[in-house]
Amino acid sequence: MSNDYPSPSNSHWIPWLQKQLIMQGHTCQTPEMPAPFKPSYQTWKRIFSQFEVTPETSLIGHSCGCGFLLKYLSETEQQIDKLILVAPWRDPFEKLGSFLQCDFDPSLPDRVKDIHIFFSLDEPVSGVSETVGGVQSLYTKSTYHEFKNHGHFCLEEMKTEAFPELLEICLKD
Repeated sequence: MSNDYPSPSNSHWIPWLQKQLIMQGHTCQTPEMPAPFKPSYQTWKRIFSQFEVTPETSLIGHSCGCGFLLKYLSETEQQIDKLILVAPWRDPFEKLGSFLQCDFDPSLPDRVKDIHIFFSLDEPVSGVSETVGGVQSLYTKSTYHEFKNHGHFCLEEMKTEAFPELLEICLKD
């Protein structure tokens, strides 16, 4: 992180999506996870656990945030409404040590009403396609959303903060 860029929770499409959801009457939190450049699962879990998660909750992750949510939901066996994974990365090459290492919970779809995966064909981050493949093979009822020219779903690649396709999935019953 540097002064040249906003904090991760204020980057890319995240503030736009939060504002759109709030304007629709939804409570929406975008927690700032400490040290995203050197994450600690226990620290992230402690921060995340401060927020109420119920069977009506939708969780949205981006990149390694998806891996965190998959591990968290596997460990806690929490029931939620939607799990939305945008450019999911689960560190298949173990660059971050044990941060995201765990077995995918095969019973996750029993506790999550809908699982959505957002992937761009021009994804530049190594390991995302492997993560997408792993999620799709284990969670066969997940819904796959494929894009062209969205890269890692960052502002630089999307050229806009607006992400109407994601908003639509968030608002869909």
